[in-house]
Amino acid sequence: MIQGIYTCIRTTDPDDAPALHGLYDLQRPRAALLDMRREPIMPTVDELREMLGRKEAVRGAFFTIENRMGEIVGFCGLRSVSAEARFAEATLMMCKESDCAGPEASEALAFLRSRGFNWLRMRKLVAHCLDRETALRDALLRHGFQSEGVQREVFYAAGRWHNLEVLSLFAETAGE
Repeated sequence: MIQGIYTCIRTTDPDDAPALHGLYDLQRPRAALLDMRREPIMPTVDELREMLGRKEAVRGAFFTIENRMGEIVGFCGLRSVSAEARFAEATLMMCKESDCAGPEASEALAFLRSRGFNWLRMRKLVAHCLDRETALRDALLRHGFQSEGVQREVFYAAGRWHNLEVLSLFAETAGE
């Protein structure tokens, strides 16, 4: 558990499944919730609970962000960690999109940077945003991520095609 000024960041557990399930919404898609083929998945609460119960799958990789009152305000993590290539995908999902501009998101991104670069010794962190995730994109840019390009119309949801932007941060650039 990491105690910050604004947050407590802890390993996600099965009891967090209902809050995580609330983020799965095809009317408001999130890049972090797409599968490896960039297609949406819609797990049930029970499926999420089961997945979160497999500690080997989530320990040290997926975290719950709570505010100082103990309320869940988001989730973050590092996935697809490649020790050989020394990179990982950083994910951040705040329960309210507007919270991406707040101190809780900033602490979560600082935590991911530290975990990726200092603890896991990664060389590069990569993040993805759908075109509608502008608040997340702005938060990533504030924390040093730079755009690597946009994949046009790669995902269809909520009656339209969405673009997917790839952003990256290198350890050398981040001063880590």
